[in-house]
Amino acid sequence: MSFLYPLFLAGIAAIGIPIVLHMVRQRTRKHVTFSSLMFVPVAMPRFKNRSRIENVLLLILRCAIIGLLAFAFSRPFFPKPFSDKGVRPAKRTVLLIDTSASMRRTGLWPQAVAEAHSVLQDAGRADSVCVMSFDQDTRVLMGFEQWDRLEPGQRALAGAERISELSPGWARTNLGHALVAAAEAIEDDEINDPQRSVTARRIVLVSDMQQGSELEALGAYEWPKQTGLVVKSVRSGAATNAALQLITDRRDLGRADANDRPRIRVANSSNAAAEQFQINWADDRSAAAPNEPTDVYAAPGRSVVVRAPATADGQPGRRLILTGDDHDFDNTLHVAPPLKQSVNILYIGSDDANDSKEMLFYARQAFGATGVLAPRVVSHPGDKDISATEVAAADLIIVTDPVKQQNITALRRGIESGRTLLLVTKTADAAKTLAGFAQIDNIRVEEAEVDRYAMLGRIEFAHPLFAPFSEPRFGDFTQIHFWKYRRIDAADLPGARVLARFDTDDPALLEMPLGKGSLLVLTSGWRRADSQLALSSKFVPLLYSILEFGGVHARQQLQYFVGDSVPVRRSVAYESANIRIRKPDGSVISLDPAEQTFTQTDQPGIYTIESDTDPPVAGLFAVNLSARESRTAPMPIEEIEGLGVLLDQSGDVQIGKIERARHHSNLAETEYEQKLWRRLLAVLLAIALIETALAGWLTRSVPASQGEQT
Repeated sequence: MSFLYPLFLAGIAAIGIPIVLHMVRQRTRKHVTFSSLMFVPVAMPRFKNRSRIENVLLLILRCAIIGLLAFAFSRPFFPKPFSDKGVRPAKRTVLLIDTSASMRRTGLWPQAVAEAHSVLQDAGRADSVCVMSFDQDTRVLMGFEQWDRLEPGQRALAGAERISELSPGWARTNLGHALVAAAEAIEDDEINDPQRSVTARRIVLVSDMQQGSELEALGAYEWPKQTGLVVKSVRSGAATNAALQLITDRRDLGRADANDRPRIRVANSSNAAAEQFQINWADDRSAAAPNEPTDVYAAPGRSVVVRAPATADGQPGRRLILTGDDHDFDNTLHVAPPLKQSVNILYIGSDDANDSKEMLFYARQAFGATGVLAPRVVSHPGDKDISATEVAAADLIIVTDPVKQQNITALRRGIESGRTLLLVTKTADAAKTLAGFAQIDNIRVEEAEVDRYAMLGRIEFAHPLFAPFSEPRFGDFTQIHFWKYRRIDAADLPGARVLARFDTDDPALLEMPLGKGSLLVLTSGWRRADSQLALSSKFVPLLYSILEFGGVHARQQLQYFVGDSVPVRRSVAYESANIRIRKPDGSVISLDPAEQTFTQTDQPGIYTIESDTDPPVAGLFAVNLSARESRTAPMPIEEIEGLGVLLDQSGDVQIGKIERARHHSNLAETEYEQKLWRRLLAVLLAIALIETALAGWLTRSVPASQGEQT
C-alpha cells in the first residue's frame, strides 16, 4: 500500500493523547482551611497514581478513530504499474554555437564541434531541436520546422552536416543578443505549434565564455521562467593572450601625418602566464621587416601604450605583428596610411591673391594642405567664360564678383547636379547675380546701416553646416564684428532658409536648395573692410564645414572593426562612378551608385576603394578585430545568472522536475480510481457510532452501581 500524502500519517501520533491524559497523576490542588481544625496535626494527603487503564475497549475504539482519520487524510491506494514508464519527456532545445574570433584559439573549435554532436545524438524521437550559430549576429542553421520534417534517424546527421560547414569567423561575441534570440525562437515555435506536447525548454550554449562577451541585451529582456540554460564550456590549455590596438584621436583625423609613428596599446589577458612580448612591422613579402623589434612588458590583466617601431625603409607600415603569447588570432594589427584627397575649389572673382585685404588671399591661406586633403584654389574672373569642365571638376564654388548670364547658367547647372556654391555679396551689385541663380526677375539688395558694428545673433546649430560648432565652447560667434553687410529679404528667395542672423535680425547666411545642390548666400564678406571673420578662429572651420557640406570630408576615418559599416564618401564629381571595394583576400565587391555604405567587413586587413573614373577615386581603410575579443579569460557564470537567466548546469534538473510531476499525477489518478479513503471514512463512522453507544452505556452503569453500594 502507498499513500498520496504520507505526511498525514503523522496524525496517528495523536492516539497517545487520550492514553497520556488517562494515566496522568492525580493530585489535590485546592486546599480549604477550617477554623475548627486549626490545632489538629497536619498530615500530607495520599496521592493515587492511576497505573491501570480502565475501559480498554472504549480506549481502543477511540484510538482506532484517530488512526483511521489519519489514514483517510493520507489518501492510501494500492500501486499499479504505469503504461508510460520509461518514456522521456519531449524537449524543445536550441543548440547555440559560438563562432566568434576568440574561438580561433588552439584546440577550441574541435571541442565545440564534439559538444554540439553530443547534444544532437542525445536528442530523443519526440524532441525538437533548433541549431543556431552566433558572433555579433545570430544565424539559424536548422530551424524547428526543418528538424521536425526529417525522419528521426536523419535529424542528427542533418544537424551535423550544418555544423561541419561552420568555422570561427572574425567578428566579436554578442552573447546577450544570441541568448535572447534563442529564447524567442523557443517561444515562437510554441506559438506556431501549440498542439505539440513539449514539457521541457532549454538552450544549450557551446562557447569559450570569454570575458569580452557582450551581455547588454539581457539587461532589457525578461528571461522566460520555463527556459533553462545549459552551458557547455570549451577551454584552451594555454592561457596567455596579448593583443594590439591602435589608439586614434578624433582631433587628429583631419591632420594625420603618414610619417608619424602610431601609438599602440598592448593588452595582456588577466590569466596570462607571460609578461614579455615583442612588436614589429611585417610586409607582404616576408614574415618580418629587417628592423629591430620593440620589447614590451605588460603584466597580466594590464595594458601599456607604446609607439610603434620605425620601419626599415621609413615608409608607413601597414601590418604590425606581436609575438610572445600563446594565441596568434589577434596578434596582427592592420594600419591604413592616410591618402591625401585632391580637392578643387573654384574661386570666381577678380581679387589679387597677394593682397592681404582681399578675400582670395585668406581663402588660399585657409585651404592649406592637411594630412588628408590637398586643396587647390583656382581663381577665375567673373566676366570671362567658365567651361562646363571647370564646373564639373570643382568640389566647391565661391563667387565674389558679379557673373555674366552665360556663366550663371553653367554654374546653376553645376549646383543642380549636386554641388555647393557660396555667393559672397561683396556689394549691392550682387543682386543681379543672385536673381540669376534664383531664376527670378529681380531681388532687392541694399547696404545696411550699421551702428559701429553688428554681430551674429541667432544661428541654426542643428544644420549640418553649423553642427561642428554646436558645443557651447565652440558656438560663441559674438567676438566677430561686422562693419558692413547687405540687407536681403529671405522671402524674396523661393525656398530659402536663414541659417544665421545678425543681432539686427537681418539674414547673415541663407541656404537655397537648387536641384541636388545648395546655394549659400553670405550677406557680408571676410575682407578686412567688411568684418573680422578672416581673422577669427571660426573662419577656417567654417570654410571646411562648407566644404564638407558640399560632399568633401575633411576628417577621414581609417580604422574600423570587423562587422562595422563603412560610409563610402562620394564627391559630387564621382557620384555616378562605379565604385569597387577590394577586400584583403583579393575579392572585389562592386557598389551601386545608390549605395552609400559598405557592410561586408567580415575579415581583418586593408580594404582598397577603386574606381574607373579619371582621376580615379582611391582610398584605404583598415579593419581589425574588436578589442573585446582579446579578453579571453573565462567569464564567471554568475554574471549571466545575475541578469535573470535560469541556469541548468546538469541539463536534467528541469526534466527531473517534470518526471516527478508526471509520476505524482499518475499516483493521484490511481488513488482517485480506487478511493480507499471513502471506505475508511465509512468504517470510521461505524466505529464512532459504536464508541458513542458504548460510552453512553458505561456512563449510565457507573451511577447505578454506586447507588446499589449505598
